[in-house]
Amino acid sequence: MKAAPVPVVILILQLFSINFIQSTKVWLPQVDFADSSNWAPTGVPSAHQTIVFPSKLNALVSLPEGIMTVSSLILPQQGGLLFPAHSFSLNVVSQEPSAISVAVFKTPGRTPYYSGNNWATYDEQRLSREAPNAAVPHSERVPCQYETAVFETEKSMPKPVDMQYHESIEVGNVRLGETIEGLENFHHFISSELGQFLFYNAEDTLIRQGKCASAEKCPCQEPRQMDAICSNERCAVPHCLSPIQPAGHCCPICGSVFRVNIAQFQGVFNLQSFADKIRRKIASSEVDVADVEYHIGIDRSMGANAVQLIVVDKGEYGERSIQMMNSLRPFFEKQFTSGFLITHAGQPHTPLEGGQVFAFVLLSFIVMSAFFTVIYVYYYDDMLIPRLRAAVHNRQFFTTPFVFARFHPNSDTDGLSVDVNFPSDGQAADEESEQTVTVADDENRHASSFNNPMYEKRAQKAEPAVEAFDDVELCVK
Repeated sequence: MKAAPVPVVILILQLFSINFIQSTKVWLPQVDFADSSNWAPTGVPSAHQTIVFPSKLNALVSLPEGIMTVSSLILPQQGGLLFPAHSFSLNVVSQEPSAISVAVFKTPGRTPYYSGNNWATYDEQRLSREAPNAAVPHSERVPCQYETAVFETEKSMPKPVDMQYHESIEVGNVRLGETIEGLENFHHFISSELGQFLFYNAEDTLIRQGKCASAEKCPCQEPRQMDAICSNERCAVPHCLSPIQPAGHCCPICGSVFRVNIAQFQGVFNLQSFADKIRRKIASSEVDVADVEYHIGIDRSMGANAVQLIVVDKGEYGERSIQMMNSLRPFFEKQFTSGFLITHAGQPHTPLEGGQVFAFVLLSFIVMSAFFTVIYVYYYDDMLIPRLRAAVHNRQFFTTPFVFARFHPNSDTDGLSVDVNFPSDGQAADEESEQTVTVADDENRHASSFNNPMYEKRAQKAEPAVEAFDDVELCVK
């Protein structure tokens, strides 16, 4: 009779442990000695090479297990090399200078803590990780205030983390490898000399417990953390007519979103049960599930309490996400008589970029200017068109008497040619007579034209005495 309470106590402990299982996010960027892209020239160093680490490594690098044979090893001045605790041996062999080749380790860069691309959801029971897809809100890609942040150190060290001088990091728990766990221990580590090679700009950053430890009652991120996350995101131009921005997303996207208040559910709401139903409906839809990406979550930001389903196209937007959401509409109408909202991004659309907009405006200005110029010339200018017609007819665009005059000995019809041949005696007499007639005609024409009194010469009158004796001839005997 005394053994009966034992299984009851065990059952209570099991329920207690299941209720407090926390979700985990693991840091993805790593500094791996065996990664060929970390070396110059590209490739993992081979035996008998000289391995050079930069003087300012500013990171921690774990050396691989086994026997490492090098001709020489140049250590960094700022940074650290971590030797394996077991199964490691370093052999230094001498070689001829002409036979020595050098392998240089590249300095790893820093990457922000508040960047969704640096984290993945980790399932500790299945020992698997899942990187976020395009449908996951940015607020849920970074460890939430009730989640555990894990930095793995088994095979390689984490890439340097930039804390960006943030005031605080609020999480449920932190674990660095198998030796450091807990918020207080982690805070002491990042303040140490070794920790400063992994976590930069963290001198004044506090690592503290989130304000809420329950995912069912609190938002994933506070507004201050959300601002820090969005500051590290570069938004691409969405190629759709009416982009949507679901809750938790920093950028407008193309796709479809479904929202319903949890109060619309009958009975006790169970997110896992509802998500399983959605997955089965999506798998049986006419739209191929491989063409879309989706995320099911709860939005509790700004006092909201709504279930949110986000569906986006995988790759280029082609309204497949809208087709998927429309296939789920009968299921939503059956589950909820009212109170749900579905928003679509609309048709595909490629907006113009800055340079394309400028070129379009400039081209439009040129076309409109040419159009109004033609209208003005046609209706208001009566001289330009006749002049252009005469110029085209006479071909006087590129012939002037001063620059482009053509010298042709036998052509005098264009009025612009010059004859350089010497005429004969008969031709000279004819030309003189023609010139005399031409001069007479010019004098008559000028006489009939307007005479300017300022430039007109006065006629000289002959004296009377000269006139009287003009025709007198004197003879002296």
